[in-house]
Amino acid sequence: MKTKMAKHNKKRNVGLLHEQLVRHASENLVAGDKKRADQGIELLQHHFRENTELHKEFRLFNALVHTRVPNRNLARQIIAESRSACLNHDANKLRSEKSNLIREINHKIDNSNFYSRKISKYKTFATVQALLNEWRGGQKLGPDEIVKYENVLEAWLVREPEESEFNSESEANPLSLKIMTEKFNKKYRTLLNEEQRQIIENRLSGRNNDELSFQIAAIKEQAMKSLEKFYQTCDNKVLLEKREQLEKKIASLDNTHIEDAASKAMVISSLISEIEDEDE
Repeated sequence: MKTKMAKHNKKRNVGLLHEQLVRHASENLVAGDKKRADQGIELLQHHFRENTELHKEFRLFNALVHTRVPNRNLARQIIAESRSACLNHDANKLRSEKSNLIREINHKIDNSNFYSRKISKYKTFATVQALLNEWRGGQKLGPDEIVKYENVLEAWLVREPEESEFNSESEANPLSLKIMTEKFNKKYRTLLNEEQRQIIENRLSGRNNDELSFQIAAIKEQAMKSLEKFYQTCDNKVLLEKREQLEKKIASLDNTHIEDAASKAMVISSLISEIEDEDE
């Protein structure tokens, strides 16, 4: 028997807000509309910055949506830990931050369909947000409804992998992913910049492709800006001759083909760092 979901306010769903902003930015970057893309990028960078309540909620939300575990006992442990984590959220501050974000989206992004893009995991997004709200003391659901929602989430956490998930063993074991990422960071922290480490972490996790796509698109845009600024004062003949070649290489970065684009983005990120160091 299917669980009937209560009416859900998708405009206050942290996962949907983030997803729609990422799509808005990525779609417009691919279409070459820099101004509209920047609107989404700036909103993401400002409102989801570290140490905000919105960022805390999104990290927990994202973990529950993307984690997959091998048994229900582990799923119940994850739900219990998530319920406890919600107690550390400042509900009033979160409500205010989310209202400010929605207000800016409505004011700055002129797109009547912004909230209407189809999300394949909409039911899961709605379930997770409803539970986060209740675990913080929202009191919109009765005890029996909370149990039903948690059962739905438990079933999601032990779901069978989709075809695209078979190549990501680490997603079935969050602890393995954590250990692998920590080992990588320990070995390469001094050799890679922050953007490169984030790309590697997302590739290791095998998830967050929308975030990785957005990150690659942002690196492409920043590279173009840095290159233009660099050549305004460059008088090196050899470097001047390479300008067109560099611009073509950056322009060819396609954030819709993650496998190929991730490695290229790391090279370009390194290029940005070198160019910006030269400017200082």
